[in-house]
Amino acid sequence: MNKIGLILLFLIFLCANSSAQEKEFVIRGQLPGMRDSIVVSLLTAEELPTTTICETVVKDGCFELRGRVKGPMLCTLITTNIGSLTEGEKIRWTYTPVFVDNVEMRVQTSHYDSIPLDAPITSDFKIIGGRVQADFNEYNLWKLQGRGGKDFILAHPSSAISVYLGNKMLRIGYNLTRGEVEELEKAIVGAPDDPERFATFRRNCTLAKLTAKGYPIVNLALNDINGNACELSEVIPTGKYVLVDFWATWCGPCVAAIPGIKELAERFSEDLVVIGVSCDTDLSAWKAAIEKKQATWAQYVFTKQGYKDFLEKYQVGGVPYFLILDKEGRVISNPKHVEEIKQEVECLCK
Repeated sequence: MNKIGLILLFLIFLCANSSAQEKEFVIRGQLPGMRDSIVVSLLTAEELPTTTICETVVKDGCFELRGRVKGPMLCTLITTNIGSLTEGEKIRWTYTPVFVDNVEMRVQTSHYDSIPLDAPITSDFKIIGGRVQADFNEYNLWKLQGRGGKDFILAHPSSAISVYLGNKMLRIGYNLTRGEVEELEKAIVGAPDDPERFATFRRNCTLAKLTAKGYPIVNLALNDINGNACELSEVIPTGKYVLVDFWATWCGPCVAAIPGIKELAERFSEDLVVIGVSCDTDLSAWKAAIEKKQATWAQYVFTKQGYKDFLEKYQVGGVPYFLILDKEGRVISNPKHVEEIKQEVECLCK
């Protein structure tokens, strides 16, 4: 191989190595008052359960975290002295939200004690590095000024943070009107820093239009208490208001809601129908709980596919989840707890 060929190969190697370096994140901190042996960790924060991405121990007053993320990701930067307490010292934890991208990042503050418990930014503390984190800092400053996510989205139509906020707004079916979904879809035009998140946003908009307030309930596959196959849309009656209670026997808040739902079902029996839809796979435990709690309204259980569709199409993370339908079978409300259900049912059935 001639010299020119060797030089070209060397340059290609350098470029490849440089590109690989660009795909790694580095988070550094050199903070006054941050003594050696303090543990610094970076954990995922967008999905449960959280996982530790990387962890280190402060040495010579400095720390450095290195790793790779698939794309910009909301994480939690944690520091603690719990493993190295001195006599009379109090345990200290900090939990800082940070949008990590594969760039160089740095913690800036005048003193370790200035790191807040869980705030992403203060007048004396912030994490810098990369366009996504810069937008995240700006968004959180806007929040401190009383400005909301919609304001930020309108001013930053191509920000990965706008897409992140948009996806949060689209979560939980029947939480928005179709007009609100379309307005959000129109406001966010892209995310060059996070195309994968933007693709998810577009898909979520499509789902949210189907589960918009004022529209019929999206169908799901069920079995009745005798094991017969049926569908959610066919068990929803018309002519009365309907409360659909998505629940499970292993869900504490779900079980705690049953007495309140029972009271409403009995009190407004002429105007309100209650339908229970369970996520349980242990059918014996499900039937025993229905009998024990005297949840005597119509009860159904998801099929495997029905539960999968529930999580995806309704954009929910689990139960409890409640829907109130009008007399024509259109979803009008997504109450969050029994007291909210009570207020809405009393208003509808007065």
